[in-house]
Amino acid sequence: MNKIPVFIVLLIGTVGSTYHDDVYQLSKKLLDGYNNMIRGSENLSRRTYIAFMFNIIKIAEYDEVNGKLAVVGFFFLQWEDYRMKWNPDHHNGTNNVMFETKDVWVPNIILTTSHSDFRKLGTDDVPVRYDSQGKSYWYPADVFSSSCTPNIYYYPYDTQICSIYFSSWGYGIQEVGFYSIRDDVNTYVYDEHGLWNLTDTSAFVHEDSTNQINAMVIQLTLTRMPTFYLINMILPIIVIGLLNILVFLLPAESGERVGYSITVLLAIAVFQTIASDKLPHVSRPQISLLCIKLLIDLVLSVLVTTLTIVSLYFYDMPDSRKVPVYLQAICGLILCKKCSPNKSEDKYDNEETYKVYKIVNGKQMTTSISLSDVRKAEKTDVINWTDVGRCSDIVFATFSLLAFIASNVAFVVLVIVK
Repeated sequence: MNKIPVFIVLLIGTVGSTYHDDVYQLSKKLLDGYNNMIRGSENLSRRTYIAFMFNIIKIAEYDEVNGKLAVVGFFFLQWEDYRMKWNPDHHNGTNNVMFETKDVWVPNIILTTSHSDFRKLGTDDVPVRYDSQGKSYWYPADVFSSSCTPNIYYYPYDTQICSIYFSSWGYGIQEVGFYSIRDDVNTYVYDEHGLWNLTDTSAFVHEDSTNQINAMVIQLTLTRMPTFYLINMILPIIVIGLLNILVFLLPAESGERVGYSITVLLAIAVFQTIASDKLPHVSRPQISLLCIKLLIDLVLSVLVTTLTIVSLYFYDMPDSRKVPVYLQAICGLILCKKCSPNKSEDKYDNEETYKVYKIVNGKQMTTSISLSDVRKAEKTDVINWTDVGRCSDIVFATFSLLAFIASNVAFVVLVIVK
């Protein structure tokens, strides 16, 4: 804010010390017989060159959905008008005078990349100042709303290059020409935007003699600051994707697996809707990487839900149905049924042997029984359907984790190497 008063002084600091009557008489003399529809070149077969410099104050708005860039700024335009020359000594040292825009010739300049409607540069409220050499000093200011189609491929880590064209309207390329005072935009009074960094600027002239196009071009390079989107969109998406994998840790008998996975699926769908609302509904030049990632996460969530149902199918398989040999082999390897060495003894090995007496055909028979023999008889390496369900949980969880890591790593790599 401390820069603004200095800027105002620069605009009004050229007012000379003279008398009112001297300025009035000079102004009346200069406008006598003046035609504001005729250029100020003494030889109209030559071009009238207009020097320009653009001063940006702030970025009012950049609406990516509608492709609208609104910039607050003002031009400094200068040209020569031979009809506005005088000798200051003959007018009590008057060095400059001002006229309303409607009274003198000014270039008819239109914002040709306007977002909504065409408007002439400057208004009747902006005066034109002339010095004794016939040089003009014109400072038209406005909120310039230009169209700027965004490239959202790297959203929200994107950089947008917006070109704003101001063309001479009604004059041929051989009548009016432009040249830039400096190669960039003056940012002395620029106020930083909260979302976009103005990383680079340029100002140049675009001429096309074939199509009779003569334009001043202001090019702005805007880089988005992604912190807000990282915290409120990208990190929650990653966390929800990770939660999707944890469904296989829930006990199958809890009955919550399918409901849990569908809840995560709906959460990802909600984030996809939010991201779509913040982006333009276009497919050119490219759709956003974030939208592609969300689509992949949505497909993975659907796949996880399907695998959860398949896993529950194994858990509920009746024991009367035999487990196929190939499933026994695979699950035996994954669950490592035969990897753990059998203990030589357990808590039953040292227990006493009991004798059982019974009479068969009038004869007494004696048999021995031990609890350790019963326990060992119960030990078996046969794979049942519950083991197949546990095996499927391990396989599906591993697959889901690898797919989750791959999708996120690919997203990060593509953003970094842009």
